[in-house]
This record gives sequence, C-alpha cells and structure tokens, in this order.
Amino acid sequence: MSSEVPHSNITAVGPMHRGDLLMMLYWFVDTNAVPDVRGIRGLSRLTRLALIVGHETGLDREIQNYFQFHATPEGGVASQGVWDELLRLRDYQIVTSLPSEEPMPPEELGERRYILKHHVPEHEQKDYPMPAELERDALTNKGTFFAAKREDQMIERRIQAFKMAADLEQLPLAELTARALSYLSVPAGR
Repeated sequence: MSSEVPHSNITAVGPMHRGDLLMMLYWFVDTNAVPDVRGIRGLSRLTRLALIVGHETGLDREIQNYFQFHATPEGGVASQGVWDELLRLRDYQIVTSLPSEEPMPPEELGERRYILKHHVPEHEQKDYPMPAELERDALTNKGTFFAAKREDQMIERRIQAFKMAADLEQLPLAELTARALSYLSVPAGR
C-alpha cells in the first residue's frame, strides 16, 4: 500500500470513525459465525453492508465525512470511501486478506472500475489495486482487540443492528444489492 494514504483514526474511545464502522462489521460477521472465520467476501459486499448497517444504526448521521455511496449504471452500489478505508485497515494490519476459492463476481470488478473511472484522479489510481481473485478479508488479532473494546461502548440498538451483518453477508449478492439500493438516495452513476 502506498505511503501516501493519509492517516485514519481507529479509536477505542470517543466518536466512531469510518474505519471503526468497517472494523465492527468484520467483528460481528465473525463473532456471530463462530466457530468459523468467514470474514467479508469482497469490496462489493463490504460496501452494501456499510450502507445498510450504517443507516440502521444511525452512524451515517454521526460519523463526520461518512461514506458517499453511488448507484452504478449496472444496478450496483459503489463507494470510494469504503475502498479507501479497507486499504487503510489492511495497511494498519487491522484486517488481512485470506485465500478465497470463490469465483470473482462480475459486480466486484465492475464496481471497482466504476470508482476508478469516475471518482479517483488518474494519478492516484495506482494506489487502488484491482484484485486477480476474489478478496476475502478478516480481522487480525489487533483488529479483534479494537473491535471488542468498541463493542463494550456501543448501545444495545447498535449491537443488534451489527449482529445482522453475519446473516446479511450470507445473502446472494443480488439480494444484498436490492436491500442496499433501498437506502440509496443518489441517482445512478455517470
């Protein structure tokens, strides 16, 4: 990952940041899937989960500079901010990619290409890797520590909403997309 990526706070106290939200999604996917470590399969799923759970918990109204989501022309959901934060979480060793034998969904590459074409300046595109195979990320021990600290601070309503992440992660991508699009108030992308 490029050293040009700006710092993003991963906090254990105080207001939640965008990285905290994504970290909590990974935490609840795996703590509610014990004994399995499932992680989250791909940026497309992570983007939809961030949109749905962020709205359900009210974090989209609390986190400053919250993610901007875009409806893609193919009917998907894309967010440069979610991709940025995922790369930062990997850079800080909060999440790590696990080998995945699943085929790459067409939405995964299509949505990343859409972000690169319409939302990332050309000179920065080298910092956004296009995967050769489906990426499946899971929390590291470091991420688990921070997520457990965060969970202790969360109110019950938010905990219940985050618990949805495990079930949502198992939905087919098309069904997850349909659920996420109902929260999106931006017209289809360019």
